Amino acid sequence: MSKKSMHNKKQILTNEGIDFEWDVSPNYFNKNNSESEDSDKDQDNEPKKKKIRKLNNSQRREEQRQEELRLRKVEEELTQIETNPQNADHFDRLVLSNPNSSFIWIKYMACHLQATEVEKARAIAKRALSVIDSREEQEKLNIWTALLNLENLYGTKESFKQTMDEALRSNDEYQIYIKILDIFAESNKLKELEELITKINRKFRDSLDAYLHCATVYFKLNKAGKARFILQKALSNLPTKSHVTMISRFALVENSHGSPEEAQTLFEHVLTSYPSRIDVWSIYVDMLIKSNRIDLARHALERATIQKLAPKKMKSLFNKWMMLEGKHGTSESVDKVKECMNNYVDLILKNKK
Repeated sequence: MSKKSMHNKKQILTNEGIDFEWDVSPNYFNKNNSESEDSDKDQDNEPKKKKIRKLNNSQRREEQRQEELRLRKVEEELTQIETNPQNADHFDRLVLSNPNSSFIWIKYMACHLQATEVEKARAIAKRALSVIDSREEQEKLNIWTALLNLENLYGTKESFKQTMDEALRSNDEYQIYIKILDIFAESNKLKELEELITKINRKFRDSLDAYLHCATVYFKLNKAGKARFILQKALSNLPTKSHVTMISRFALVENSHGSPEEAQTLFEHVLTSYPSRIDVWSIYVDMLIKSNRIDLARHALERATIQKLAPKKMKSLFNKWMMLEGKHGTSESVDKVKECMNNYVDLILKNKK
């Protein structure tokens, strides 16, 4: 473009009132941009004034009330979850705050079982076993028992055996066998139960508790004959020094689940052979009192106190007799005990002379 042409365009723009300078230096625009940016920065650096909403007393009270309602609702929801959890989310929150509680874990399992979600219940049990602290042996045993119950009811023979083997490796064997024995009894699996009793009596042949538990299971299943056979097996395997204890404890089981008359007969046989066993007299009398056979208890104590025993033993028997008459007797029966005690004391003093 010619200089003349450029001059004419400049003149036209100037004549039209637009003062536009064509001949500017290359830094002109950079300078203007820099000034613009500095201006923006200055604006950004200005402190932002936060608008504070001023509340009157009424509005403040309303906000406080709403906050209290919100907190109360949260507390009620937490209480609801703790007392009556309804779904997996609730239980997840509970086991997170109570990881060692077998009670919560088992309820979690039951929640899935109610929805026929057996595999999920099984997974919860295994998760519990991995989460519960190893020092919480009873809590872990409770989970193993629940898992064994699950496999007994919903699993296969193979899954039950696998779970049983794992439980035996992870816990005290005797406790697991006894738990399984109860599971078989509750589910009325008599064949499996009898096989297990045979195994327990062979494996724990020196355990008085094992014989008593097996006998109790038979009594509860109305198999008194088999329960009494357990007693004979115990007496043939246990050392002689344990026989009186075994018979006495078996008699208590017989009294509770079998025949009270048979139980009474067992105690009478023991006391005929061991009349000085004050501990057996005491157990016998307590059993009779608990069964509300007060006259028989009174008669037993009368027989016990006519023996010539050491003063310490006699004192124990007279005290027990006095307590019996004080609770179940009359003033005359109490006086009778006192008279017997005085006669015994007189006899002791006479012998010392």
